[in-house]
Order: sequence, then C-alpha cells, then structure tokens
Amino acid sequence: MKMQTQINPTKTRLEIQFDGANYHGWQFQTNAVSIQELINKALVKIYKTKVTTMGSGRTDAGVHALKYYVFFKAPFFIEANALVRGLNTHLPADIRVLAARELTEDVHATIDAKKREYRYFFTNQAIPTAFQAKYIANISYTLDFNAMKQACQMFVGEYDFANFQTLGSDVRTTTREIFECELLEHTTNHHPLLPDHYYIRIVGQGFLKQMVRLMVGAIWDVGRAKITLGEIEQALQDPTLGHIAPVAPACGLYKYDITY
Repeated sequence: MKMQTQINPTKTRLEIQFDGANYHGWQFQTNAVSIQELINKALVKIYKTKVTTMGSGRTDAGVHALKYYVFFKAPFFIEANALVRGLNTHLPADIRVLAARELTEDVHATIDAKKREYRYFFTNQAIPTAFQAKYIANISYTLDFNAMKQACQMFVGEYDFANFQTLGSDVRTTTREIFECELLEHTTNHHPLLPDHYYIRIVGQGFLKQMVRLMVGAIWDVGRAKITLGEIEQALQDPTLGHIAPVAPACGLYKYDITY
C-alpha cells in the first residue's frame, strides 16, 4: 500500500454505501453493531492508530445508503485507490467504500451539506415477494395514487416539522425546508428478486429524526383515505398536534444522495 508518513494529518472524505439491514444505523452504539463501529475498526487496521470519524448524518436501524460520506483526519497520506482497496478488505460485503478524497477545504460533515436526497421504496401488493422484506416496504391496502401525489406536494416549502419527528435528538429548531417531494413508479421488467415498485423522492437541506418515515406514513394514510390533505396542512401549521400517522418501516428508506 502506497503511503507517505512525513506530512501533517489531512482531512479525508470517504464515499461509502451500505445495506443497513444488519446494523443499528450509522452512529456508534455501546450495545449494538453500527456502520461507524466497523468503519472505525477498518481504519485502525489501515493506520495502526485510533481514527475519529464523523458521518454525513444519522441513520435509523435497518435504513440503507447508496451514497454516504465519512470524514476523518488521516494520520498520514495513503493513495486514494489503495485506501479504498485496503478498507474494503477489512469490511463486510454489505459495507463498501466507493471512493476516497483528500480535502483541501474545511468541510463539516453535517453543517455544510446543502442538499440531501432520500428515496423510500415500496410495493402495493396483497402478498409481497419473499425476497423484499429487508429492502422494499409493502403496503397491502388499496391506494389512491393521485391523492398521494397531492400529499407529496404539500410538504414542499419551509415548515415547522415538529409533528414529523420522534424524540431522541438535540436540535435547535424543528423548522426544515423541503425542496422536492414526489411519488414515482419504477418498473423492473419482472426481475424475479425485485418487483415493480413505487418510490417517494424527498429532497431537502436537512431532516429531523425519522422525519422522512413519518412523512411517508402520512402520504400512505392519505392514499388509503385514513387522513385528509387538510390534516397534513394542519400538521404543518400547528406544531403542537403530534403525529398524524405511524412511522413507515425502516427497510424501504435509502439515503440516496448528498451535496456539499
């Protein structure tokens, strides 16, 4: 592995993706296995010293990421491709390092993110396939997709999302801005392991704990006529109402992209 030891520590960014089905989210935990714990252990094997990491945001247990960034100060320089290969050697197959980059500018992992995109994948089948339970949610009720598309649009803008969060994180404000929210259909040409499905695409600058999953739960409940569009509007105007719908399952949620 190509390395150079006579330089000061440099801030490095890893681009990773992970299947979150077997983990309790990104953040390190004392009583459960997390993505951060395994990344840190792999870095110790490479650098032979403790390395402190910061991720581009928390994820819930069972949530997946197609693009996620990890920041750390490298004790010494290792060429990017060699670092990627070395880390993947020490990581399980459901966590992959895709790229490494030495940063010349000072970027904060969470504060400097300008845009985050989540996608929530689900099917609408009476009986879901045997292969999708960890990766695509299923809702078996009859759904009004036109109403759901209207519900998506109601979330676009800047609102107090206090009714669309769960407790457990320290935030200065519950106001967030959603740039885009839309419902789309995806056809997989009858792939035996991946059924035709729908996904809700949500783009914003930042999100509260389980905010996306609570938004999806509300959109589903509009689709099955359990709540109205007016109730979503009211929940966005009055932050004291509490939850208007259940939290959607973690398995369908993917951290899809992040822009700095």
